Amino acid sequence: MERLKIRWIVFAVFLLTAAAQDFKRQQVKLWVYILFGLLALIWDGYLWRTADVGFSWNRHLASCSIGICLYLAGRLLEGGIGAGDGLFFLISGLMLDFSENLAVMCMGVMLCGLYGMVLFVWNQIYWKKNVRKLSIPFLPFAAIPGIWMAGMELWR
Repeated sequence: MERLKIRWIVFAVFLLTAAAQDFKRQQVKLWVYILFGLLALIWDGYLWRTADVGFSWNRHLASCSIGICLYLAGRLLEGGIGAGDGLFFLISGLMLDFSENLAVMCMGVMLCGLYGMVLFVWNQIYWKKNVRKLSIPFLPFAAIPGIWMAGMELWR
């Protein structure tokens, strides 16, 4: 059971590091993805080697597919999705199961969408600025459900 808590701690540190950089610079440095990707691969290798019951390569590959799809969409489509968001969910797919990774992404999208809607309406009413091209960093919004889920798992 303690082995599963370690992955949630690593995920929370990864999420907070990436969200802070995304909020500050609207991009995450490559070393963050490399460092936490290597940590996740080493931890997955350890769990696989020790034949832990809670580990499955298939679940992690399915979870990584979320990040792969987002990364490809960010590269192929102009604007909207950043390639860094795809890289984040690719690395988090090594730490989380498919449903957990999908939940973090979907709740983050909902929170970011609500913020964008409130920002748009507020600007239309009070500031009269055109904010349609405004870029909003996504990972700070994904941090809210991610930290909540990590806290709930660590609390158990």
